[in-house]
Amino acid sequence: MADVHIVSSLSGGGILSWAVKKRTLTGEVFAFNEIPGTGPLDDGKKRMAFLRNLDFNKENSNFWGGDSDAFARWRELQARLLAQPADRLVIWAGSDGNDYVFIRMACHWLERIPVNVMLVQAPPIVGYHSMAVYSFEELAPLINQAVLLPAAARSKLAREFEDIASRPELLRECDENGVLQFRELSAHDNLLLSHCDKRWKPAVRVIGQTIGFSDPRNSLGDGFVSSRLEHLIVNGQIEADGVRTSMRTFRVRLAKK
Repeated sequence: MADVHIVSSLSGGGILSWAVKKRTLTGEVFAFNEIPGTGPLDDGKKRMAFLRNLDFNKENSNFWGGDSDAFARWRELQARLLAQPADRLVIWAGSDGNDYVFIRMACHWLERIPVNVMLVQAPPIVGYHSMAVYSFEELAPLINQAVLLPAAARSKLAREFEDIASRPELLRECDENGVLQFRELSAHDNLLLSHCDKRWKPAVRVIGQTIGFSDPRNSLGDGFVSSRLEHLIVNGQIEADGVRTSMRTFRVRLAKK
């Protein structure tokens, strides 16, 4: 038996996999191509449809894989742990809204799996609360700070996930005290609009500026910002001058009043 490490993002999975390759960690890494702070959580097929809709190139995008169910990866992990028991399952998380939900999501899916569950919660670096800001040299030593989650704690976190999943809001972010807040998908539209003006600008620049000026506690991803840009174009608040198959294929400006 050996450790199994799980993490919400592919970037986090890459960092942990490199640490395993360099032998600063041992075991197997399961990375979830997930943004648990955004989108529906109560139905795997609805969730996958939502995630795929974040991409401009909706017909040909393979970013979210070939599964029609966003929860297929969790079932794969369950089967792996039942077939090959692990010494420990280690949840790696930051302290943003995505990982707040991911910790509870993991406890929900692992509730009936006989495995010791540990949590490594990486502290923020220069105000950024995502694990993506870490190098493998910085992240791997945090395994020594892993905390055991007893069965009662796991059960409590699993119930919290179920409560989160039952809410109608589709955006979840942590406030300055680390408390989860439920918001509408339009919460950052004004920030996006503030980076547009009456002159044409490349869409990729507007998306990049919006991400760069977002709250470092809950950094926005390009998929989410792209989807909000598309929404504002469709609703007539922003104009576009090209085919929207990629953030690099068109320019945008504020709609003329």
